[in-house]
Amino acid sequence: MKMTPPRDSELSPDLQKEVAKANPKRLHRWFDELEREGRVVLRTSFLRTAVYALGAWVFVIFITAGFIVLPVSTWNPFAGDRGISGWMQAGMGLLFVAGLILFGFGALLWTFVFPVVRPRMIVSRWGIESIGSKPGGVFTLFAVAWADVVQVGGEFTPTRWPFPPVLQVMLTARADGVRRARWVRSRAQGSTVVHGVNGMLRGRRRDVLAFLVHAHAAVRDAAESDDDRG
Repeated sequence: MKMTPPRDSELSPDLQKEVAKANPKRLHRWFDELEREGRVVLRTSFLRTAVYALGAWVFVIFITAGFIVLPVSTWNPFAGDRGISGWMQAGMGLLFVAGLILFGFGALLWTFVFPVVRPRMIVSRWGIESIGSKPGGVFTLFAVAWADVVQVGGEFTPTRWPFPPVLQVMLTARADGVRRARWVRSRAQGSTVVHGVNGMLRGRRRDVLAFLVHAHAAVRDAAESDDDRG
C-alpha cells in the first residue's frame, strides 16, 4: 500500500495543514510495517496515560483538600446572614463537587482501567479495528472495513496561547458496516455514523490522521483502478 496523497477537497484547510505537518519518518515506518506485516497496531501511549492520570489526581487532591480545610458552613447558604454571597459560595461548592466527581472518574480510568484494558487500534489492509483486553481474550470496541469508510477526517479547534489547538480524529462510516460495543459513543448521521478515534494512541494525533487519510486514499484509488480495468 503506497502513500497516495489525499484528495484535498475532503479535508478542511486546517486538517490539510495538520496532515502536511505529520512526521514523515513515522508515516513511512507505519506504511512499511503495513506492507510487511499486513497490519499496524497503534497502542495506547503509556506516557500520555500517566500524564492524564497524574493531572487528574492533582485536581482530586486539590479539591479534596479544599473541602477538608474549609469549614462546612462555607458552603451553607443559610449559615449567617450572607445573602447573595452565601448562594454564590454554595454554587461554587457544587461546582467543586462536580469537578471532584469528574476528575475522580478520570483518575480511576487512567490509573486502573486503561493499563488493564490497553485499548489499541489495528489498521490493516481489511480496515480498522479498535480493541481492548479482557480476561481470557480481547473484545471489539469498533470495527469497520475500508469499503465501508466514507471519510477520514476530524475536528480542529484552535485555542489561545499557551494552550495548544485540539485535534480530534474521526471516521465516518456506513452504519450497516460497523461493529461496535453498545456503550461506545458514535454520532448517527442518517445511514452513517461518526466515530472518534482514541486520542490516547501513541504518536501525535496529526500523525494518526495523516496515516488513516493516506491509507484510505490508497485503498480507494486501488479499488477505482480495479474498476477501470474491469
